[in-house]
Amino acid sequence: MTVRIAIDAMGGDSRPDPAIGASRILVESEDVEILLVGDSALLDGRVEDSTGRVHVVHAGSVVGMNESASVALKRKPDSSIAVAMRLVKEGRADAVISPGNTGATMACAVMGLGRLKGVKRPAITTILPTGIHPIIVLDVGANVDCRPEMFVDFGIMGTVYAEEVLGRENPRVGLLSNGTEDTKGNEQTKAAFKLLADAPVNFAGNMEGRQVFGGEYDVVTCDGFVGNVLLKFGEATTLHIYSELKDQIERAAQANVETAGVLRDFFECMFRKMDHEEYGGAPLLGVDGICLVCHGGASARAIANAARSAIASLKQNVNQRIVERLSPIGASLG
Repeated sequence: MTVRIAIDAMGGDSRPDPAIGASRILVESEDVEILLVGDSALLDGRVEDSTGRVHVVHAGSVVGMNESASVALKRKPDSSIAVAMRLVKEGRADAVISPGNTGATMACAVMGLGRLKGVKRPAITTILPTGIHPIIVLDVGANVDCRPEMFVDFGIMGTVYAEEVLGRENPRVGLLSNGTEDTKGNEQTKAAFKLLADAPVNFAGNMEGRQVFGGEYDVVTCDGFVGNVLLKFGEATTLHIYSELKDQIERAAQANVETAGVLRDFFECMFRKMDHEEYGGAPLLGVDGICLVCHGGASARAIANAARSAIASLKQNVNQRIVERLSPIGASLG
């Protein structure tokens, strides 16, 4: 079955080049149709497609990176991200990818697509590459303040995604806290701990920040405030380490070219394993549709890989599985 993916071509820092590049990659390697959403006057002259599977869908405006989500909902109903969401709502697309304004994407998805049955609040999910295996962290920005019961939704949604998309068997779920003991954490995390312990997930208890990259857990649950700080700190740390190692390799090259070459190959291999563009985007789990949010500076490769994650979610019926896993909880509360 051909999958139809809508890409917000006007979102991101380098619009629309990465989206156009991603469409070329995808039609050459996947059974897809690509709907590039944006200014048709700009896109029509730049899209070269011999397959007939890349289409331009006009959008009259763009939500800027610094504009509020309310702008997307109230003042720009014809924005590229709003139009892309409507394509999914109307059944003209199966998934949407956006490297644009995260808040606007979240707002348009929730208002335009609605929530999955049983989901209290959707969560922005990120896949963090580690030296051992990728892990899932949610929420990383959608919900700054969370009620304890929302952590159960996060744990279930993350578990389903880990099982169906990452192929992880019985994924271990951790609750990010300031200590591993059951008694550690603020009132929010203490209450969430009790709920997760009774939830239909493989809850492995509290975890500390130093364990995120240790490979002991597959799913990390936290509120959006903590998750976003963790994500940004991790990105900055990786870039800092890469920069420092690059400087050291250049210095080594001046002393011994052969040694520098060995070091360069080693570290390039290591950083490929840690490359966030391998997974492309952050799934917005809990909305009634498949939606991935990419970094504003996402490359064509990153957007293409986000689309591949969307395809996997569709083929594995991730949303249906989430509803099925949440249904017993809703029934017990009702």
